[in-house]
Amino acid sequence: MEDPNQEKKSRFDLQPHYIEWGLTALGVIVACVLVVFVLFRMTMIWGIIKKFFSILSPFIYGFVMAYLLMPVFNMLYRNLQPPMSRKFKNGTRLAKGLCSALTLAFGLAVVGVLLWMVLPQLVTSITSLVDSMDLYMNEISGWVASLLHNNPEIEHSFMRLYDQFSAQIMNWAQNDLLPQLGNMMSGVVTTVNVLMNLLIGVIIALYILNSKDTFCAQAKKMTYSLFAVEKANAIMARVAHIHRVFGGFITGKLMDSSIIGVLCFIGMRLMISFGWMTMPTSYAILIAVIIGVTNIIPFFGPFIGAIPSTILIMVISPVQALYFVIFVLLLQQFDGNILGPKILGNATGLSSFWVMFAILLFGGVMGFAGMVVGVPLFAVLYSMLTEKINHLLKKRGLSVDTNDYRGHKRIDPETHAFVEAQETTPPVSAKERRRAANAAQQKNQENKNQ
Repeated sequence: MEDPNQEKKSRFDLQPHYIEWGLTALGVIVACVLVVFVLFRMTMIWGIIKKFFSILSPFIYGFVMAYLLMPVFNMLYRNLQPPMSRKFKNGTRLAKGLCSALTLAFGLAVVGVLLWMVLPQLVTSITSLVDSMDLYMNEISGWVASLLHNNPEIEHSFMRLYDQFSAQIMNWAQNDLLPQLGNMMSGVVTTVNVLMNLLIGVIIALYILNSKDTFCAQAKKMTYSLFAVEKANAIMARVAHIHRVFGGFITGKLMDSSIIGVLCFIGMRLMISFGWMTMPTSYAILIAVIIGVTNIIPFFGPFIGAIPSTILIMVISPVQALYFVIFVLLLQQFDGNILGPKILGNATGLSSFWVMFAILLFGGVMGFAGMVVGVPLFAVLYSMLTEKINHLLKKRGLSVDTNDYRGHKRIDPETHAFVEAQETTPPVSAKERRRAANAAQQKNQENKNQ
């Protein structure tokens, strides 16, 4: 007599894939439910994400400040740690604390000096610009009137456009600007919250600088506990590559933009001294700040900064605006061909096309911050995708050199060697069909002769 358990066991052994199918179907159903939930609750989920990052904003500020000041900390630590470790029992800990405090003081001093030098001049330039706006507008009106004096039809069209524009400005002031003035208190509260987060971020940056080795060791320990040794080594190599790309690009771009801002101010002061420009010195400070800040954005930065600066100078004099455009073009040529390559080198390894793609993509998603960090972030993703593609090609025994794939060549499926491609597409035009018919007729004739 057979054991019924034995029969059930044998049936289960014969159909073991039912369990795999069931688990796969369950996973697909759960994934579909999650996707539908995310799509219908996208606004709520995005609000939760923004709230989460708002809570963590002091830590984000602190991490960014510590990351930017890390080269200064490393330089101080290399010089102070050896002598302090020889003189004091806890010399290493004292060196870390002292270097962290000095690094943070250096960063605050740089920011304070820049604000002390630039902020009063910015306030003066903006105030004088507002005070002189009526005079500039009258000059522009007189220039336009004299230009259109002998062209009544153009003058009529211009005045119609001017009336429409004035009506839109009044409508915006009455319906949009005045209601928003009641929300100024919320803006003040937001500013106070940002300042508090920055203050807490300074303290957090001090902790990060002082304990960065411990944090790195803990992260490495956790990585080795979760992954195999080979995978953990690959992850740490990837993190080192990300740090090298981001660190080299961000610090180099900040240094490059600072130099360009200073050179812009020096150049404008020289043009004012030679009489090529008649603007006040405070305007030169304002324009140099605009050029230096927007130069942080790769590729589009020079144009973004030059447009408002040119408009500002054009209010004073169109000829001086032309001089400024020529000066900015020369300055950006110097930056793009000499200064930028000297400081940045090939930090990202991206072509100009992918740089523009990264700026537009991440700038549209993250705004100004995305335009700044989009290039190194895309460079990291690009390198990861390239390594994955090369790994798959090597696994199949194919070439990883991009130059081998240029031209009309195909890979032989047996030898994996590159061979010239044979024409397999059917003829489309009448000329191609006649050519194909003549070739086929000639080939048939040769076969008959043989």
